Amino acid sequence: MKRIGHKDDPGLGGTPPRAVHREALLYVEDDDSNYRVAELRLSVGYALSRAHDAFEACRTLREHGSSLSAILMDIELRGSDLNGVELTKLIRGKPIERALPSYAVGLPALPNVPIIFVTAHGAKYPDAHLLFAGGDKVIPKPVDFAALNLALTQLHLSRVKRR
Repeated sequence: MKRIGHKDDPGLGGTPPRAVHREALLYVEDDDSNYRVAELRLSVGYALSRAHDAFEACRTLREHGSSLSAILMDIELRGSDLNGVELTKLIRGKPIERALPSYAVGLPALPNVPIIFVTAHGAKYPDAHLLFAGGDKVIPKPVDFAALNLALTQLHLSRVKRR
């Protein structure tokens, strides 16, 4: 008699489970605690990676940009030459109003990768300004992860519809 979950039962114990595809997200975030919270809340459903600043974001976007499902973008990036709004404009192929740091020159545009601004600076940067810069959605900090997951799902479904 076979036992459920026994190694001889190929449906349960004998065959390794299929790998679950997790959508790749890049979170451009300078604050360790904000990233750790996001990592705890999102890592089950998403393959989350981090860029601490614009330099790391540009490097990651050059290497993996086309495989990203979405970018979560902080605005104020301490110690960075570019802020999240400027970085978003570059990702969208839009010009910025000042000279680019050398690491950002020639950054390939990613017009189809959704960008969600995650910010505590909503009063300083109105939603209309962020959407005009190339963002797809704005989520205020502290992050409501139900709203963020809903936004990610909506963006994913809209991409699937367009195909």
